[in-house]
Amino acid sequence: MTRPFVACHFALVQDVAVLRPLARLAASLPGLDLRLIVSEKFIATDINGRWMAEIERLGAEVGVAPFLYQTPFEAIRHLGDGRGMIVAGSESMLAAHVASHDLFRAVPGRIRTVTLQHGLECVGFLHNARHDAVAGRDVRFAADIAVAWFDMTRMESVSPAERAKMFVAGPSIMIDPSPPRRPAGGDLPGLICENLHSVRFVNGRMREGFLDSFLQFAGRLAMVDQSLALRAHPAGRFTERNAIALPANVQVSTAPLYDVALGDFAYAISAPSTILFDFVLAGVPVATWVDPDGEVDTRHFDGLAQVSSVDDWWRFNWAARWDRAALVERQDRYRDGLGIPADVRGRYLALLSLAG
Repeated sequence: MTRPFVACHFALVQDVAVLRPLARLAASLPGLDLRLIVSEKFIATDINGRWMAEIERLGAEVGVAPFLYQTPFEAIRHLGDGRGMIVAGSESMLAAHVASHDLFRAVPGRIRTVTLQHGLECVGFLHNARHDAVAGRDVRFAADIAVAWFDMTRMESVSPAERAKMFVAGPSIMIDPSPPRRPAGGDLPGLICENLHSVRFVNGRMREGFLDSFLQFAGRLAMVDQSLALRAHPAGRFTERNAIALPANVQVSTAPLYDVALGDFAYAISAPSTILFDFVLAGVPVATWVDPDGEVDTRHFDGLAQVSSVDDWWRFNWAARWDRAALVERQDRYRDGLGIPADVRGRYLALLSLAG
């Protein structure tokens, strides 16, 4: 008898980090066949081929060659006549998710379809104010199952019509055990994360405000012989695409986040972004950037430190070094209040059991 399959579907570059832990988990289960299927639209967004190389690397690790398809029916033919499950890193009725959405609408009933919440704030799951403005408050999925991160009492943006699809499993990054924390931190400097392409930045003034604060902060650190790291969101890469000149004491971090020892950083600062959650899990002090006019919606990050002015950044730099334990304790309380299931790996194992 043919074993059921689990196919991980990649359509956006950010799908790689979201799906990687689940693909590795599925590959470890003797009762399943793992497939990796890649939409041609992924190639269009992966301008320098960096993330396709990561899918090929994943395929080499799990012994599965990725399959690149052009039409949904080509993908379905590749999957064959058996039963199984397709898991998308991102799927909804929005134009950005069209590749996954079209595929899910085309698959036969013998194949279950699953979409993942792919960020702390994510359309159809948990919105900030700009998500509401851009996507509306009734986002629908073609997926049979929508995997949420938090207890449903926290998932305030799920459409009433989609609530029956929700399966609370937690973030896929938590499938694998976290590495031991480093209470004193490591040798890496503070990390500034930019997601300046995001819908959160409603105008150029806000982007300029973030960049100005970052550059002034880097200048202050240079005066005390401190360095800084900058990391751009893989889907936006605003500073890279716009050739923003960086000070000499700023190094650029481009490796996939799963290859980076997060616990070695002194701290992380970002506008609201899931990367702050990644550092919270790693036990690293974080601060959420808020524009001086208060236009950035940070309510889903309440409980974390905030910075706005350059003076705020400067004070946080020293607090993260001198009072690291207190900041991390505060962050752990924030994490514990999110309603993440106690056994994330077990919840994903239960999800994969539905493939047959």
